[in-house]
Amino acid sequence: MSVRFLLGFAVLWAVLAGLAELDATGRYGLVILAAVLLTALVVERILDGTRSAAALRALGLGRPTGRALLVALVIAALVQVVYPLTGVWPVLRPGWPWLLVGILAFHGVAEELVWRGYAFRRLRTGRSFGAAVGLTMPLIAATHIPVIVTSGVLVGLAAMLVAAVTTLPFAHLYELGRGTVWAPALVHAGIDSFKLVELPAALTTFSLTLAAISLTVPLLALAVPRRLR
Repeated sequence: MSVRFLLGFAVLWAVLAGLAELDATGRYGLVILAAVLLTALVVERILDGTRSAAALRALGLGRPTGRALLVALVIAALVQVVYPLTGVWPVLRPGWPWLLVGILAFHGVAEELVWRGYAFRRLRTGRSFGAAVGLTMPLIAATHIPVIVTSGVLVGLAAMLVAAVTTLPFAHLYELGRGTVWAPALVHAGIDSFKLVELPAALTTFSLTLAAISLTVPLLALAVPRRLR
């Protein structure tokens, strides 16, 4: 990893994480996405001189394949098995349609712009798929260390493990979708869709069950072959 790459990643993550501190529910997801996208365009211009139209495609905002989107939708739906497994009856929060848009914009597209559109894409250049995934894993896991502070050691470590392991299926979906972030964004948003519902006060069992599901279910994407770059 070059210093230029790490500096660009640090700037993008700082914008993403900093704005997330204002509101982590997703209510301002579109604002966060706009800020991250604008920052990413500036970073691409500074690092490579890439103009906006080409940068948008490079960052993964091009046209995906229908197969990738279908696989992502199935996986996102399967993640919701967390509710019957934990005995939690999901009650939608007031204004949930707007929250859904925000979660897809923030936890889906904005985060995937940073993780896959910027980090994985650049690490993939000149490397095999496995090598790029291996380099991306610790980088993304490290960005989830603050969860330990906000949610406790157990939940925080689970979040770091999920972030690391899902790097593999998310990168697979990224390439299955012709180098676009839309498919991994759908699965990412599906994992974070619990923010749409009212949850009981005791969240440890639910959080750990969701972590276990998030570790395993997205791996189903690997059953669908992707075209080698």
